[in-house]
This record gives sequence, C-alpha cells and structure tokens, in this order.
Amino acid sequence: MKKLLLIILLNVWVLVSVLAQCTSDPIYTSLSIPGVYPPAIQIPNVPLPLGIIDGSVGVSYAQPLTLVVLEDTTMDIGFLLPAAAVTAMNTAGMSTVMSVDVNYVTFDVQGLPNGISFQCDIASCQYPSATDGCIQLSGIPTVAGTFSVPVNMTINIQLPSINIPIFGSVGGMGQDIPTYAAQTYDLFIDGNTSINEGYNNFKIFPNPTSDKASLFLEKYSDVMVFNTLGEKIINISDVKGDIQINKDELGVGLFLISISSGKKNTITKLIIK
Repeated sequence: MKKLLLIILLNVWVLVSVLAQCTSDPIYTSLSIPGVYPPAIQIPNVPLPLGIIDGSVGVSYAQPLTLVVLEDTTMDIGFLLPAAAVTAMNTAGMSTVMSVDVNYVTFDVQGLPNGISFQCDIASCQYPSATDGCIQLSGIPTVAGTFSVPVNMTINIQLPSINIPIFGSVGGMGQDIPTYAAQTYDLFIDGNTSINEGYNNFKIFPNPTSDKASLFLEKYSDVMVFNTLGEKIINISDVKGDIQINKDELGVGLFLISISSGKKNTITKLIIK
C-alpha cells in the first residue's frame, strides 16, 4: 500500500512539473492534415487510435493533444465580403475563390470537468501558419460523468486587396473565420477512485465544510494536503491528535489529504464549499 501511495503522489508531482511540456506526436504531424489529434472519429483509409483516455475522480489525469496548423490555402472568401461586393464581383466575372495567407490559428478547449484544465505549448494558444504544437489536458477531476469536450479553432487569414469595379477596393486586412470545433471528444470520468483506504485511525469532520474541518489522528502520522492541481498546500510531520484545516488557508474546492503512519497509508478527500 505504501508503494502504491508513493506512486500516486509521484504521479501528481510529475504531472505538475511537466505541465504544458507536451510534444507533438510525429505519427500525426507526418500526415500533414491540419487538425487536432488523436481523431475523435475514424479518418478514411487512415487507421489511427480514436479519442482520449478516461479518468477517475481524485486521480491525476494527463492527455496530450497534437495540433497540425493550417498552411496558406485556396478558399472562397465570399462569405467574408459585403454582399454588395460579392454581387459586383459576380457581375464583373471575378471569382471569390482565391489564394489566401493564413496569419495564425488560435485554439481553445471547452467542456472540461472541474479539476482538469488545458495549457498549450505556446502560452497564447495562437500558432503561426504551418506551425505544429500541442495541448496538455491535466489535473485531478473532482466530478464524475461523461463530458463533451470540443477543441475549438479560430483561423485568422489575410484578405487579399481586391479592386472591385464600382464598389472600390476591399480586403488587405486580417480577418477571423468563424470559430468551429476541430474535434469534439467524449471524456469519461469514473466516480470510483482507485486509492485504497489502508489506514482508518483518523476522523475528519465536518466533511463537506463551509468554514473549517477537524482532522483527528489516533496515531502519530505524516499529513500532506494537495489541491486539485497537485500542489502541496500543507505538510506536517509526526503529528497526533486534533488538526484544524481552515477555509482561509486552503480556499474552496476538493482537496486530497495524504495520511501516513508507519507502513499504513491512505488518501482521503475533503470538500470545502
């Protein structure tokens, strides 16, 4: 049990230390197909693993996503121009399909359960054209369920300057294409924790609490308190009796309390409202 607890705590600290230090997976970048990977649905004739890993409440979670960013491309820009300009172009026999420069692509992740956040390897999550990148989903989930997690993409293109008869000159500026979901994942978080309760000589009350809680230890123990980001907030060695855990010190949310006494160890949860 002690070995299992050490592995769990080590995973928490490793998760914090490598946060946002993800790397692009060459399996996906070698495809040269713009998008977010792994795919949520099968790509025709490209056998790839689908979706993201499941998680459990109270257990550290880590899932990297690979980003393949769009390069300069050819597209119909008619929907970005005033209707009168499109009409004038059609009348003059000018096509709205033309080559455009991609300035940058911005990514955003929505729908993540409480306790899990995302971070890009570029702080702004804004990637220049043809620049591969990655997003790290990580944290300790505090709620169970199945969550729809869209990874949204906003493309900024450089509209070419067009001289339209009668209407005049248009374009020549950066323009965002309406945001859309590049991938939408189903993230399942199991409500059962994989942590075994191996040490029962303690009591914590009230739990949940809206102010403070009392942790009573029957034996001398080492106590550590972690928040949902894996950060160690309290570390007390060789203590016995009553310990006050205050909302003013921790804040609100779900906290994991590690209690070790001799060869027996456990992790319990405390909720502060």
